[in-house]
Amino acid sequence: MKQSQRIVKNILAGGVAVGIGGVIQLAAVVLIARTVGVTQFGVYSFILAFAMFFQLLADSGLSNILVRELAVEPQKMPQTLGAALSLIWLLTIVAAGLILIVVPFLSFPPHVKVLAICMGAATLSQFHATAYGSVLRSQEDNELHALGFILHKLAFFLLVLIGLKAGYALPAVVLAHLIPNLMLWAFYRWIVVRNYTHPGMLIDVTTWRYLLKHSLPVGGATMLRLLSQQIDVMILTMLTDLKTVGLFSGPYRISMALRFIPQTMAIPLYPMYSRLARDPKQREHLRAAYIRSVKFFLVIGLPIAVAFISLSKELVTLLLGSKYLGATPAMQILGLAFIPFFVTNPLPFLLTALDEQRFLLVSTVVSFALRIVLNVALTRAWGFLGPCVAFFASEVVMLVIVSAKLSRCGLKLDFIHTMWKPMLAAAAMAVALRLAQDAPPIWLIPIATFASLAYFALVLKLGTFSSTDLALAREGLGFLGPLIAKWTNQPQHKVA
Repeated sequence: MKQSQRIVKNILAGGVAVGIGGVIQLAAVVLIARTVGVTQFGVYSFILAFAMFFQLLADSGLSNILVRELAVEPQKMPQTLGAALSLIWLLTIVAAGLILIVVPFLSFPPHVKVLAICMGAATLSQFHATAYGSVLRSQEDNELHALGFILHKLAFFLLVLIGLKAGYALPAVVLAHLIPNLMLWAFYRWIVVRNYTHPGMLIDVTTWRYLLKHSLPVGGATMLRLLSQQIDVMILTMLTDLKTVGLFSGPYRISMALRFIPQTMAIPLYPMYSRLARDPKQREHLRAAYIRSVKFFLVIGLPIAVAFISLSKELVTLLLGSKYLGATPAMQILGLAFIPFFVTNPLPFLLTALDEQRFLLVSTVVSFALRIVLNVALTRAWGFLGPCVAFFASEVVMLVIVSAKLSRCGLKLDFIHTMWKPMLAAAAMAVALRLAQDAPPIWLIPIATFASLAYFALVLKLGTFSSTDLALAREGLGFLGPLIAKWTNQPQHKVA
């Protein structure tokens, strides 16, 4: 299978997974928000943010470095993966101990502290699932990774539905996080053992040092990047009340449920980035891949941003109910922030492939610090709109800093030339949706669909993508034959 075919296959697999799994997760979030009430939804948001911090602390970028190393040297999979698994258990024990130390100091009732501990167990089990998932991503078998993602979201939704219908409220929601994560862990491990290798846990201090040396900067950046998605809730909780947190969390959780779109679509590019970056002779090919990536993510992110901005009131009413209408301006600002958020997503993978982990960490620290400062300053003045503005500003700063660094690495990109055509198409889509705002609700979906199709048609008409870009896309679409051959005619590719 050609590289273009693997990329298209994996992007489509990720797109299908995000399309199905994202909708299922969105439905679960909406169900939780509508059932438990604004205040309890604020509690749920806090304990999830709290637990996610310790998962990110434990991971420390290990899963990302594992993808890079296995993509470049798959023949070392048994040794590399075996050492990584033992290191993961060690990091899990340390993170679990920290959770048990910190939880008693939280200013919440005892039952909420117990839920926080259980949520911590849920997120740490996801860390183990992610490690096995890294093998699938490194070998570009993302269709299997996508299948696990969909099954995970489906199990999450069903357990949320059953638990809430039974009247167990937040305890049911926490269990709905834990059980699917354990199932995903078992599923990915089964695939790795069946298709690649049966790794035994190895105590290999040399490999531990290597993995930690390369992963800690990535881990710090990843932790801050993902923690920044939770820090808004934490600061809002400290500076306001839980009702305000709940109002913010409604549109924010909806927008963050869509973060899987750029994240999942960036993953297929990482193995290619890693292989091209290791060969200095491939620098021009790497630059071309970088430019195509930016154009692709911009074109995908713009219509989502336009929909959030133009149809914010309708989306809030439809998904969350009229009690969340006060949060409509938050939905609009979050939509605007989607533009830099989408474009920035593949860039950390590119920096890691270039062995620029330290710069990635520094730039992420700058963006994170700005987000905290703006959160504190603007929340006092604007309430829950403050975190929305902080999100947008920090994403813009991150994009500017990383783009400047890549330019110094020989990967120069003319942003104005790249962006003006899709931005013009997005403006036309926004005008169309604005004119249709007074239409009956039943017409909004077909109108939005038509406006989106018109947007993509205009993107192509304006020549956003070059003839080479389109030729590679057409070549990539021929992945189906090689994929069928791979899973029906070829033997399993186990590594001894």
